[in-house]
Amino acid sequence: MVKNGYYIFLWMLALQMFSVGLQAQENYEIRRIDFVGNKTLEKSYLLDKMATDEVSYLDKVFTKDEPTLFNRDLMEIEMERLRKVYQGEGFVDVKIKLDPPKVNDKKKTARLLFVIEEGDPYTIDSVLFRFSGPGVSLNSDSLAKANMKELKLLQGERFRDESLKEDLLVVRNIFLDLGYAYAQVDYELGLKTDRHSTSITYVVSPGPVCVLGETRLVGNKKISEKFIEKQVIYKEGDRYDKSVLDKTREDLYHLRLFRIVSVLPQKEYATLKNPIPVTLYVEEAPRVNTKFGVGYGTEDKFRTFADFTYLGFLGTARRINIYAKHSALEPYYFSFKWTQPKLFNKKGSISINPFLGINSEPGYETRTYGINLPLTYEFDNSLNSTLTYYFEKVEQRIEEGDTEVPDPEDEEYLYNKSGIQYSSVYSTAKPKFSPEQGVNISLGVKLNGYVFGGDFSYVRLWSDFRTYQKIGDCVLALRLMEGGIYSSDASGFIPVEDRFYSGGSNSIRGWSRSELGPKRESGTPMGGKSILEANIELRYPLFRRVNGVAFFESGNVWEKAFHYRLNELAYAIGGGLRIETPIGPVRFDVGVPLWNEKRSAQFFLSVGQAF
Repeated sequence: MVKNGYYIFLWMLALQMFSVGLQAQENYEIRRIDFVGNKTLEKSYLLDKMATDEVSYLDKVFTKDEPTLFNRDLMEIEMERLRKVYQGEGFVDVKIKLDPPKVNDKKKTARLLFVIEEGDPYTIDSVLFRFSGPGVSLNSDSLAKANMKELKLLQGERFRDESLKEDLLVVRNIFLDLGYAYAQVDYELGLKTDRHSTSITYVVSPGPVCVLGETRLVGNKKISEKFIEKQVIYKEGDRYDKSVLDKTREDLYHLRLFRIVSVLPQKEYATLKNPIPVTLYVEEAPRVNTKFGVGYGTEDKFRTFADFTYLGFLGTARRINIYAKHSALEPYYFSFKWTQPKLFNKKGSISINPFLGINSEPGYETRTYGINLPLTYEFDNSLNSTLTYYFEKVEQRIEEGDTEVPDPEDEEYLYNKSGIQYSSVYSTAKPKFSPEQGVNISLGVKLNGYVFGGDFSYVRLWSDFRTYQKIGDCVLALRLMEGGIYSSDASGFIPVEDRFYSGGSNSIRGWSRSELGPKRESGTPMGGKSILEANIELRYPLFRRVNGVAFFESGNVWEKAFHYRLNELAYAIGGGLRIETPIGPVRFDVGVPLWNEKRSAQFFLSVGQAF
């Protein structure tokens, strides 16, 4: 009895000392928050769910962020908040405690450490459907099998509150697409604490099968009602189908004629109105859009552009675009484009695009004018392909001693290009300007000459694979690019603007623009018929809108077609900063060539990620 009382006394004394320690640290600035035992949930995810922020000294100085002050009651709230987060992730028996903070009494700062015992998560052992309501004669087994793949919480998966909410919407949408406009879905859980598992039973009240009534158009001013009605993919009397209503809204929005599009079924749950009328509301976008921009980069120097677009040309979805730009690499470029969307079907479009411009690259200078006729097809939001016929007249300025052209004594070399180019892009990378997850795959082939005429016959092939993976607070980005050109002419001549070049801010950053690969006698880049590049970049947050990167890259260009020598690859390593802006990150990079004592570091200033 005395022994037990002694242990209780020591425990109460330790608790009191811990409490006194916490009181002594009241109002200390919280500099850092760490977690141990969080095997399943990352630190960034847990911090995002907390009200308390970790604010470093740099954040405080440069971003003026106010640090959270340590408070004992607040810590109790935070531990309860973390418990609920874990329980929502399926860890019902989670235990969380806060270790005594590490403090700096001189600076009045504290570092927190939350100790987490996750325990075993609850998993799904079965998924069932049950229907309720008068006149229900649906086969729950067949419906479950047909739509099970769309659910996130399947047998063996860890239970998550967010996944359950999403699956409830999935189940309801299944019935909305089948004509049950008034379907309601609830759920029941069958917890088995001894097995750490649960069953999910979706309780569905389908209601009556409905049809669509009259559609009323609201909000159009300049776009004709007849044109909008042609875009609607359903008609009065069709069975109610939510996916068809959503597709109509999506198709109208992609015409770029409207800022807002909504397709709203006017349902009345009190009376179960049937047929169901639909209100199609649109808010038209400005007919004329004009954009201007200026900037500076280490490669293109001062640059500027003007972009003018006129929507709804001739009262339909046709649009006209006039674009002009200037930079050191392109002293001038002018483009006029007329586009007809919804060609053949709602996913196709065709354009007529005459253009003219000058390219002034490190290895060549050309003056070009011509026309492009691209035919584009969007298979879905991730995949699109373009087939383009092009015709170009090119004037190449010849450097003294350039032996590649037929008559190197001339000051100018004139030639015609004519052919087709096919390109396809598959992308799940997002967000757009600074991807954090997904892939981007680009494939292309250019067939110049042959039956299309032109002065040269050759095939140009290329592929570009990029992938992005978020790891904690960091993003790992990888890129692999390969290309080759085959000439059918005896001379083997390839126009300078179609050759491959390597080196620069978006390539191998240990070399300046186009500096890798074959050279002319004058020392200027000659370009080649084969290219291979590989990049790996780790992007990590520093503070506020400033991120850091570290990269390792390799690549080269070879003169022969489809000729790759891995022992001739050039390597570079480096790092940089990214400042996030509404138009993408402003980028500063330093690249250092590896195993090349004759070369110095390269510096690049630009906009947008390197890849």
